[in-house]
Amino acid sequence: MGMVFRSRDYGSEEIACSLARRVTDDHPLALRSSTSSQVIPDSDVSFDDPLRANTADPSESMNWQNNCSTFKNRCSSEADNLLKKEWILLKGSLTQKFTSSNTIAVSQISDMIARNNRGDKSLADIHLEEQDYLETSLEEEKIEISRKEYFLRLQELKGEINLAWRSEDRIRALKFSIKVARLLMDTSVLQFYPTLFTLVVDVMDMFGTLVWERIKKRAEYANDGTLLRCLPEDFISDDICSEAKETCYNWFCKIGSIHELVPRIYLELAILRCWRFLDNNFTSILQRLVMMMRGIADPLASAYCHLYLANSARFLYSGDDVGYLIMSLRHLSILLRRIILDKEAVGRHFSKNKRVLISLMEPSIEWIMKCIFSLGYQNTRNILEEFGVARDLSVSSWKFPCVSLVLHYLLKLLPADVISDKAVEIIDFVEQNKDISVESHLVYRRVGHKLCESRLSLNSSCAVMNRIMQVLVQYNNLYEYLMIADAHLDIILLYSLNNYLSIMLDGILKRSHQDKVDEIELDILQSILVKIINHLDRLEDLLALEHFMTILDRLYGNWRNTVYVNILHKGIRAGCIGNPCTIQFLFEVSQVLHESIDISNMNDENKQKADLISKFVGMVNFGADLERHLSFLCDSRAAFGNIEEVKSILVHSSNNLGIKFFRDKPKFLSFLKSCLAFNDVTLPSVSDRIRRMNLYLESAEIALFGGLISHSEGFIISVISCLQCLDMAEGSGIPIDEDQICSLTCKVCSLLLILPVYAGNHEDRSMYLVQDVITTFRCQSLVSPRTKVQIFCAIISLSASLSQKELLYHAINTEVVSNAQLFFGDLSFYQELSSIANLAIQILDDVIRQEPNSATQGRLALDICNCLLISYTRSQELFLKCSSLIDIAKECLHTRDKYLQSTMSLFSRLPSNLEG
Repeated sequence: MGMVFRSRDYGSEEIACSLARRVTDDHPLALRSSTSSQVIPDSDVSFDDPLRANTADPSESMNWQNNCSTFKNRCSSEADNLLKKEWILLKGSLTQKFTSSNTIAVSQISDMIARNNRGDKSLADIHLEEQDYLETSLEEEKIEISRKEYFLRLQELKGEINLAWRSEDRIRALKFSIKVARLLMDTSVLQFYPTLFTLVVDVMDMFGTLVWERIKKRAEYANDGTLLRCLPEDFISDDICSEAKETCYNWFCKIGSIHELVPRIYLELAILRCWRFLDNNFTSILQRLVMMMRGIADPLASAYCHLYLANSARFLYSGDDVGYLIMSLRHLSILLRRIILDKEAVGRHFSKNKRVLISLMEPSIEWIMKCIFSLGYQNTRNILEEFGVARDLSVSSWKFPCVSLVLHYLLKLLPADVISDKAVEIIDFVEQNKDISVESHLVYRRVGHKLCESRLSLNSSCAVMNRIMQVLVQYNNLYEYLMIADAHLDIILLYSLNNYLSIMLDGILKRSHQDKVDEIELDILQSILVKIINHLDRLEDLLALEHFMTILDRLYGNWRNTVYVNILHKGIRAGCIGNPCTIQFLFEVSQVLHESIDISNMNDENKQKADLISKFVGMVNFGADLERHLSFLCDSRAAFGNIEEVKSILVHSSNNLGIKFFRDKPKFLSFLKSCLAFNDVTLPSVSDRIRRMNLYLESAEIALFGGLISHSEGFIISVISCLQCLDMAEGSGIPIDEDQICSLTCKVCSLLLILPVYAGNHEDRSMYLVQDVITTFRCQSLVSPRTKVQIFCAIISLSASLSQKELLYHAINTEVVSNAQLFFGDLSFYQELSSIANLAIQILDDVIRQEPNSATQGRLALDICNCLLISYTRSQELFLKCSSLIDIAKECLHTRDKYLQSTMSLFSRLPSNLEG
């Protein structure tokens, strides 16, 4: 007779398998006392908080001041190390930023680098030669020399200094160092001067190190080489012996006897830290050097001399005494002012291009200002007055107008809260001190950025913006207007100063119509629009903002796309999108973004656009107007058909629409059919097979929900057709996700349980869909034996389920008649189910033999055995079949395997009379 399906009572089985439950009086996660069942009140609960650990250690309290001192020293050391790194970067940037031609025309002064002057001469003879060179340098012709040759000759001089020093000929080493320092007197080639400076100061630093090490050695060792003591890093002059002090003083005397000012200053700066052997107070020394530099008439040479002073003074540990640096800036400001006003002769080659000269002097201003703040300057709130920014603008502590370049870098490094305290005064000060050293809009932009970093009061922000609006009116150039507006926009948005925002946008619109918008202006315009978009809470507020849409039309290309991405992101953040105007606007925005997507290159940018468009389509909601929503889905399919994710969302949205108002049955069925027709047209274009099959099954469920059995059957047939095409994709290189295939097939079987088998025109009531599934996977070569076992076990379970009087679940729609109601007790139907199950068992016998892995084969045998034990009534045939499967498992698995043991336990429950 064969094996017989087991009758199931699902209700009794559920009760038997459910865990015992009991009522509880309190929450199971509430805290309980260890001795009682009552919940402990929160006030009585104590926790071990590691952040509140007892740290009242007397030894720690005693060392508190020492720790603070150590921390302060460490911070100072870290600041010094940072300046060292930045100094290296600065020298590299000077060489790269200011480039000249490969051939350099040098004067007679620089030509000394090529002279072979190796004879022993006294310092007096050297002085006479130097004076002769000075008198004739302006009269003789320039000498052409290549950059490479210049560098090589300078390296030769550096080598000569080292060689002379090792030979104990220190006068000769000094002489060559003087020759190198004299090169910085020649500023005839402006663009080459910064590079020349970096080369020369490297030699100066080397010479300074040689002198420092010699004096330090004299302080630590006796004449016979005996170590006297090791000087600590923070030594003072009292720690130095008289012999070392005398040697140090002699070096300063030698350098002080140099006739020319520039070499004398550079050589003293090279050994500047040696003053630590002689003195403990360096303020007067630094001030003297700054005063000496006033004698350098050439503004470029003077600027870089001050730059070298600011770097060399770091080694004197002068703390926060930065008076000499402020003196340097004052002197450089005088030189810059003269260049700007062109009232005094500053050199024949300078008058032609003031801006080039100012740009060459700019690194000196920036570095000196950086040193002022890096050295721990404490009086930052009064430093504005040091530079002439006083409340009474008619009175300046500098006795002359401030230079914009100095003010620009002062504002760059000042703390934001200091600037915010005197914001209006600073804006007025900038207004009264405009010059060509820095474009005034850049200074205003710097003020705006600093103010955005601070926290202004509402009254202060209004006062600041009132002054800025007065400033903006003066700028007719769109670029300059945008630079200032963009820097101060955050203040307007933060404090909701909408009247200023309207005025600013109106000013942008007027100036954008006057000029052609170039790329730099488009960058700033994009920044402004994005800030406004991100600030506003609702997209409707953005659309209602005056001039916004008109300015947006001025953008194009990537600038417009970036703004559109932000707009679309803002639109979907609100969740459901129901305003028709907003929907239409975002739809047009999405169309523009869709056209910019390169489907062949789905990089991060294109993926972001596609993701935003997909989310927008899914969030649209027309409320009760279902027809309009379905029409929107049709328009979206036409507009965004290249985006794979959009197609999936369209089908999801269509299915959601189909069941939205199912209570109104006549209207519901008609509209549901329209939605399913939309799905039927859309789904074939979904390229991903797994996604397409999942959407087919989702649509089949929706059709069953509405009682549309033929529609549901059609979608299931489409799924089976997709499964049948797996073999056709063998050469495509697309991997098959077997877990997904198995899951989909099992879901098909679960739907076939409630789908009436009389669906369609199959009057013979055959299980043709199940048979199609069997046919599909019986010959499927790309699916592994493990997957086939799961699928055919699902078919056996489906057959056993369909044989029951009461099915495990049924369709929600009562119009869908259960298969149990139709066929229970029908012998031919039962025989067909048995035939399908037997065929599946035969196929499983073949499949299990195909598995090459022994352990996997054993587990597959146990899967089949468990399926049969659950599906069939205990019988002799079942016993024999399961025995053979367990024997296979025993051969392949360890006897202690838990899966094997549990299966044998279930098998042992068969009646004993079946074993004979």
